Amino acid sequence: MKILPLAGILLIVHAGCSRTPRGVPDSEEMALLMADVYTAESVIEFNPANYSNDSLKKVVKQSVLTAHKISQADFDSAIVWYGHNIEEYIKVCDRAVEILEKRRDDIPDDQDGRMLMVVAGDSAQVWPLAPFYHITSHLPSRYLTFNLPKDDTWEASDQYELGYKLLNMRSPVNSFIGVEYDDGGTVYATATSKDDGWERLKIQLDSTRVAKSIYGFIKFTPETDEHIYVDSISLIRTRTNQLQRRAVRGNTSIFNRGNNSK
Repeated sequence: MKILPLAGILLIVHAGCSRTPRGVPDSEEMALLMADVYTAESVIEFNPANYSNDSLKKVVKQSVLTAHKISQADFDSAIVWYGHNIEEYIKVCDRAVEILEKRRDDIPDDQDGRMLMVVAGDSAQVWPLAPFYHITSHLPSRYLTFNLPKDDTWEASDQYELGYKLLNMRSPVNSFIGVEYDDGGTVYATATSKDDGWERLKIQLDSTRVAKSIYGFIKFTPETDEHIYVDSISLIRTRTNQLQRRAVRGNTSIFNRGNNSK
């Protein structure tokens, strides 16, 4: 069984009745279903050791459908129907974002008031915003920005990877991730996406310097009638072993500027 990520639903503009046919969940139930689909995929993605084969992944994904009392055939039909009814699809997208943001806000804070991270072994998901967005030219801001100040979970030579999936784009999407050090220096990396699909951008902390913050953005420049869907956004922190630390010492990223930069 394959459950597509929310932004991976086929987008086909087609006039149709807004009332869902029998067997297809209404927009509220579909939004709840897709929010759970995303959560299940996140569990699998951030726990690869526990879900190392297709059978285990299938159990997790099937449990989502079972909980919503929907068969695989009906789920597939729902994807097709919403793909042919773009206005209803957009409602599902927006509502699913609200659901996931509410779930994120309900996560209990730790003693320092920071939101608890999703951790899997030596990796942690530290993206602070919703995992998917619907971008149009009518939005007041075309930037998704983040700024993570240093806390006691950071380690020297941590690696951070910003990742996301794009669908239905015509205009370029730019991404940036940077590290600010306490010596005043900055290290950063950039990327430009011109096609649908995955974009990944990595940066490595320098073990010889003290990092103050990790920050960055994803910038969109949609045309007047353009609808861009960005899905599965993540910022994954990964530990490096001692050999890797020696290898990256003092040689951390694409661009480097500041007091100790060369």
